[in-house]
Amino acid sequence: MKAIKAGKIYTPEKAFDNGYIVIENGKISKVTQNRPSCEILDFSSFEAIPGMIDLHIHGLSGNDTMDCSVHALQEISLSLARHGVTGFLPTTLTDDFEKIKKAIVNVSEVIGHTGGAEIIGSYVEGPYITSEHRGAHPVKYMRELNMDELTELIKISKRTIKVITIAPEKEHAQEAVKYLTENDIHVSMGHTNADYDTTNNAIENGAMISVHTFNGMRGFNHRDPGCLGAVLTNDHCYCECIADLQHVHPGAIKLLYKTKGKDRIILISDSMAAADLPDGDYTLGSLEVIVENKIARTVETGSLAGSTTNLMECLRNIKKVLELPLEDLLPMVSLNQAKLLKIDTEVGSIEPGKKANIVLIDRKFNVIATIVNGNFVYENDEQE
Repeated sequence: MKAIKAGKIYTPEKAFDNGYIVIENGKISKVTQNRPSCEILDFSSFEAIPGMIDLHIHGLSGNDTMDCSVHALQEISLSLARHGVTGFLPTTLTDDFEKIKKAIVNVSEVIGHTGGAEIIGSYVEGPYITSEHRGAHPVKYMRELNMDELTELIKISKRTIKVITIAPEKEHAQEAVKYLTENDIHVSMGHTNADYDTTNNAIENGAMISVHTFNGMRGFNHRDPGCLGAVLTNDHCYCECIADLQHVHPGAIKLLYKTKGKDRIILISDSMAAADLPDGDYTLGSLEVIVENKIARTVETGSLAGSTTNLMECLRNIKKVLELPLEDLLPMVSLNQAKLLKIDTEVGSIEPGKKANIVLIDRKFNVIATIVNGNFVYENDEQE
């Protein structure tokens, strides 16, 4: 048994000063302001927040989910820990279908074997999307929906797929949404030209996630609210957001908060392999990408190609934009993801009984240490 002493601890009920998080067998046994009688690790100059969960991430530090290798996922896991992420969904993209299947199998085999952030499952973004808002997804690999094919994906993943993206206007989309939902897989709606009614039908059938909201979807018009209008106004829908201030204008972030509130926004990085690396030429799946001033765009069309941000940077940005207390923003990087994935009894907040997945930060949002299952998986050697 050991305890983390922090200058401030953020729990779901409140944020309080000068407390202790008691850890036993990898779990939080107590959060208290009374000094416990065990080994105490002093981080009293810093603040303790829940370990963050990156729901939608393709790659990082030169590695990509589509590399289909244990090494790539392990490196992504370790790199994420530096940014305060303790759990993630490695995300595929539209590519040769056999390669997508290989990536899904690889993710399933690495779960439980990473040294940094934990892999929770996989996120399949594409190939069941449409071309009008394709972003960095090559049209030649887009596919029509097929129930047998979806069944195969579920089987080869050993039921570890957590999210599959579908454009709601595709043929058989509503049937596919119902089928995946019945199999405990969330449907995210993105890279879509669906109208308002079609999107709402998908939500009624079980789709719950808007993929990187505002990006890769039919926009809003007062006579044609589109997919964007549907996901913003339907209370059942969670909205992903890349808060790097490149993908989404601060004004749009304010609109998102006014329509969805703190409990239906999910901040994501959507980062690619170029994240944490210098500007230059990279690839995202089968596409060539150039990164200038940390902004990634495809060489072919100039479309934004994922991001080079991370969740801690997104949290810092949204704090500046919304000017809200940190405790109102933390659900967007932790508890909302956990609730969506139905693992909120295990992770997502600092509470007794949950995994000791904790991040210690300074007031500038620099990560001082990251703890997963009670173990330190990252410590900043430059901490004061």
